[in-house]
Amino acid sequence: MNSISEISDYSQNKTRVLIYASNPAIAQLVLQVLDFHGKNTDFFLQNGQNETLGNDFVLLETSEVQKAAEFRPNIVLMTEDFADQDFSPLLKNIIAGGVLIYPEIFETQIENSENFFRKLPFSRAGFQKNSQTFVLNTELGDLPLLSANENLIENINGIKLLCQQFGVMEEEFYEPVMNFV
Repeated sequence: MNSISEISDYSQNKTRVLIYASNPAIAQLVLQVLDFHGKNTDFFLQNGQNETLGNDFVLLETSEVQKAAEFRPNIVLMTEDFADQDFSPLLKNIIAGGVLIYPEIFETQIENSENFFRKLPFSRAGFQKNSQTFVLNTELGDLPLLSANENLIENINGIKLLCQQFGVMEEEFYEPVMNFV
C-alpha cells in the first residue's frame, strides 16, 4: 500500500492520525512513545516503512499538503516546517469533531478555518544546548536528552499533546523521550 487512495481505503473505518511534518524523527519518536506504553497503531511513513496489523489507529506521516488532505484525518499534528505554505486544503478535510495540534505561530490561519475541530496550539519547548547535548526544560524539571535533533526538540510540546490523544500523559511521556536518539 503506497498510494494515498489505498491508504485511505485501508483506514476508512479507523481513527486516522496525521503527522504533517518534514522531519522523520517526529513520527519515529511518536511511534517509540506509543510502543513503549503498549499503544498499537498501524503506520505509513514517508521513508516507505509501514505496518498494517489491523489496529484501530492508523498513522500517516507526510509533508505533502494534498496527500494530507486526501487522508481526511481525525487527529493532526502539524509542525512549524510549513510557515510559508497554504495548508487550507488540510484544514478543510479534518474530520468534524477531530483534533488539530499546531504551533501557535499559525493561530491566525487556524482560527479562520470554517471546519469544526478541536484546536490545541503549542509553543516551542524550552531547552539548553550544551556542546552536543540538549537539556529539555519541563514542569517536572530539566531532562537530559540523547537526541541532538533541534527541530524534534522544538516540537516536543506538540508531540506530547499528540501522545495524550492516545492516553499517554505527561509524566509517562518523558521516559521514552529521554532515551530517543
